[in-house]
Amino acid sequence: MPISEPTTDRSEIRHWAEKHNAVPVEVLPHRVDSEPATLRFLLPGEIVTPTGFIKLSWDDFFAKFDELGLTFVYDSGSTGYNEILQVESRSPYRHPEYRSASSGN
Repeated sequence: MPISEPTTDRSEIRHWAEKHNAVPVEVLPHRVDSEPATLRFLLPGEIVTPTGFIKLSWDDFFAKFDELGLTFVYDSGSTGYNEILQVESRSPYRHPEYRSASSGN
């Protein structure tokens, strides 16, 4: 399984998703422990509850992807393996203004 290097390249991510008929979604609820929920791709045939996800437009997906400081890795073969990961140094949760805003101070 040849795993890609982490990427934030929008055209590379979208190309992978379209090749695998993957749909960008946000896992509900929108906030868990005062932090935004997870972004992921749903692949064809995955069993999901209709209330467990919100389908996102590409613009909304990439806006949240950038806001949360995420990166994408995937299998460049045919397995469909993919992960959307937090880049700690780009995470908004590391910044003091986020922590004080989420705590209500």
